[in-house]
Amino acid sequence: MDIKAEKINDVTVVMLDGEVNVSNSMSVRAFLKKLMDQGGRKFSVDLQKVTFIDSSGLAVLIEAVQNLEAVKGQLRLCHVNANIQGIFQITKIHKLINIYENRELALKDF
Repeated sequence: MDIKAEKINDVTVVMLDGEVNVSNSMSVRAFLKKLMDQGGRKFSVDLQKVTFIDSSGLAVLIEAVQNLEAVKGQLRLCHVNANIQGIFQITKIHKLINIYENRELALKDF
Protein backbone atom coordinates (compact mmCIF):
# COMPACT_ATOMS: atom_id res chain seq x y z
CA MET A 1 0.00 0.00 0.00
CA ASP A 2 1.29 3.38 -1.02
CA ILE A 3 -0.41 6.56 0.22
CA LYS A 4 0.20 10.03 -1.16
CA ALA A 5 -1.55 13.36 -0.81
CA GLU A 6 -1.60 16.60 -2.71
CA LYS A 7 -3.42 19.84 -2.06
CA ILE A 8 -5.61 21.28 -4.82
CA ASN A 9 -6.94 24.63 -3.67
CA ASP A 10 -8.53 23.82 -0.29
CA VAL A 11 -9.08 20.10 -1.03
CA THR A 12 -6.64 17.38 -0.02
CA VAL A 13 -6.53 14.64 -2.64
CA VAL A 14 -5.43 11.34 -1.11
CA MET A 15 -4.23 8.71 -3.58
CA LEU A 16 -4.16 5.09 -2.48
CA ASP A 17 -2.28 2.42 -4.41
CA GLY A 18 -2.71 -1.32 -3.80
CA GLU A 19 -4.96 -3.26 -1.47
CA VAL A 20 -6.64 -1.66 1.53
CA ASN A 21 -6.94 -4.50 3.99
CA VAL A 22 -6.56 -5.48 7.62
CA SER A 23 -2.76 -5.41 7.40
CA ASN A 24 -2.56 -1.77 6.25
CA SER A 25 -5.89 -0.06 6.94
CA MET A 26 -4.55 1.42 10.19
CA SER A 27 -1.85 3.16 8.14
CA VAL A 28 -4.55 4.72 5.98
CA ARG A 29 -6.46 5.71 9.11
CA ALA A 30 -3.37 7.33 10.69
CA PHE A 31 -2.55 9.16 7.44
CA LEU A 32 -6.07 10.63 7.19
CA LYS A 33 -6.14 11.50 10.89
CA LYS A 34 -2.82 13.35 10.60
CA LEU A 35 -4.17 15.40 7.68
CA MET A 36 -7.34 16.19 9.63
CA ASP A 37 -5.29 17.16 12.70
CA GLN A 38 -3.37 19.55 10.44
CA GLY A 39 -6.66 21.27 9.59
CA GLY A 40 -7.78 19.39 6.49
CA ARG A 41 -11.56 19.48 6.13
CA LYS A 42 -12.15 18.62 2.47
CA PHE A 43 -10.87 15.31 1.14
CA SER A 44 -11.13 13.49 -2.15
CA VAL A 45 -9.86 9.92 -1.93
CA ASP A 46 -8.71 8.67 -5.32
CA LEU A 47 -9.14 4.88 -5.56
CA GLN A 48 -7.95 4.52 -9.15
CA LYS A 49 -5.04 2.26 -8.15
CA VAL A 50 -6.83 0.35 -5.39
CA THR A 51 -7.23 -3.28 -6.36
CA PHE A 52 -9.11 -4.53 -3.29
CA ILE A 53 -10.74 -3.21 -0.13
CA ASP A 54 -11.93 -5.28 2.82
CA SER A 55 -14.17 -4.48 5.79
CA SER A 56 -11.35 -2.81 7.72
CA GLY A 57 -10.75 -0.48 4.78
CA LEU A 58 -14.46 0.30 4.61
CA ALA A 59 -14.43 1.04 8.34
CA VAL A 60 -11.58 3.53 7.87
CA LEU A 61 -13.56 5.40 5.20
CA ILE A 62 -16.71 5.46 7.34
CA GLU A 63 -14.75 6.68 10.36
CA ALA A 64 -13.17 9.45 8.25
CA VAL A 65 -16.62 10.58 7.07
CA GLN A 66 -17.91 10.66 10.65
CA ASN A 67 -14.85 12.55 11.92
CA LEU A 68 -15.13 15.07 9.11
CA GLU A 69 -18.87 15.57 9.59
CA ALA A 70 -18.18 16.40 13.25
CA VAL A 71 -16.04 19.37 12.11
CA LYS A 72 -18.22 20.29 9.13
CA GLY A 73 -15.80 18.65 6.70
CA GLN A 74 -16.48 16.45 3.68
CA LEU A 75 -15.08 13.36 2.00
CA ARG A 76 -15.55 12.30 -1.61
CA LEU A 77 -14.37 9.20 -3.47
CA CYS A 78 -13.33 9.06 -7.10
CA HIS A 79 -12.04 6.63 -9.73
CA VAL A 80 -13.71 3.63 -8.10
CA ASN A 81 -13.30 0.50 -10.24
CA ALA A 82 -16.20 -1.86 -10.93
CA ASN A 83 -15.20 -4.48 -8.34
CA ILE A 84 -14.91 -1.97 -5.53
CA GLN A 85 -18.04 -0.20 -6.71
CA GLY A 86 -19.82 -3.55 -6.31
CA ILE A 87 -18.56 -3.84 -2.72
CA PHE A 88 -19.80 -0.31 -2.04
CA GLN A 89 -23.22 -1.20 -3.48
CA ILE A 90 -23.54 -4.39 -1.39
CA THR A 91 -22.50 -2.60 1.81
CA LYS A 92 -24.50 0.55 0.98
CA ILE A 93 -21.39 2.74 1.40
CA HIS A 94 -22.44 4.59 -1.75
CA LYS A 95 -25.34 6.02 0.27
CA LEU A 96 -22.98 7.43 2.89
CA ILE A 97 -20.13 8.72 0.72
CA ASN A 98 -20.46 10.58 -2.58
CA ILE A 99 -18.65 8.72 -5.37
CA TYR A 100 -17.50 10.37 -8.58
CA GLU A 101 -16.29 9.04 -11.89
CA ASN A 102 -13.11 11.13 -11.82
CA ARG A 103 -11.13 13.56 -9.70
CA GLU A 104 -12.35 16.65 -11.56
CA LEU A 105 -16.01 15.90 -10.83
CA ALA A 106 -15.23 15.20 -7.16
CA LEU A 107 -13.32 18.47 -6.81
CA LYS A 108 -16.05 20.43 -8.57
CA ASP A 109 -18.65 19.25 -6.04
CA PHE A 110 -16.97 20.79 -2.99
